[in-house]
Amino acid sequence: MRMADIELRNVSLTYPLFEGSAFSMRRRLMSMFGVGRKEAGVSFVEGLKDISLEVEHGSRLGLIGRNGAGKSTFLRLLAGIYQPSRGQVSLNGSVTTLFDLSLGMDEEASGYENMYIAGALLGFSKSEMLEHVKEIEEFSELGVALGRSVKTYSAGMRVRLAFALATLRHSDIILVDEIVGVGDTAFLHKAKMRVQKMMERSSIFCLASHAEFMLTDFCERGLVFDRGMVVYDGPVKEAICFYNEEINVA
Repeated sequence: MRMADIELRNVSLTYPLFEGSAFSMRRRLMSMFGVGRKEAGVSFVEGLKDISLEVEHGSRLGLIGRNGAGKSTFLRLLAGIYQPSRGQVSLNGSVTTLFDLSLGMDEEASGYENMYIAGALLGFSKSEMLEHVKEIEEFSELGVALGRSVKTYSAGMRVRLAFALATLRHSDIILVDEIVGVGDTAFLHKAKMRVQKMMERSSIFCLASHAEFMLTDFCERGLVFDRGMVVYDGPVKEAICFYNEEINVA
């Protein structure tokens, strides 16, 4: 296991929203709460505001907050999907992301074919993927459906396959966005066990979730987000209490 670390210094992230009637109410609400601005006919949203923190080797970090508070934006910043508008992000270590799982799946291809497509994207050779086929078959429990086109799959079947594929790679830093809450009870248990094994092999684990039991099961430190800012940083149980008493009261 490599000793990874993350450091953010005065990081803010602003991104544009395109004009259109569908966004008019959204822009109006953002303006009311002071989370947006408008320049030359373009609306801007401050997804993150002036965040400074350090995440050390061995950290198990839970992200807490309402929808739109900045949790997912923070994860995507760490993943390199977004770049900061201001400030600096330093991240040392390889990263695996568990969000938007079925994004990029080939609808026309079979489950087996998608295995090799995903494997190539994860950096596995064909021979390496062959070694993982049985593991994927057993975890997904899709049976003969793996030979069928993915477009015939239910949402639950897609999640099973996508989750099995996304968790093949072991990295120093694991970023998870709520996906372990998808699926039936039996699959949720299997997903938790698989994430637990990944976490044991990782240096840093970061989970955004609305499920308190997930946060307390997996995390030790909690960050509470509100309107793009980190408003609390401390032990995860205390962070959950702060969120319920100070933020999630309306």
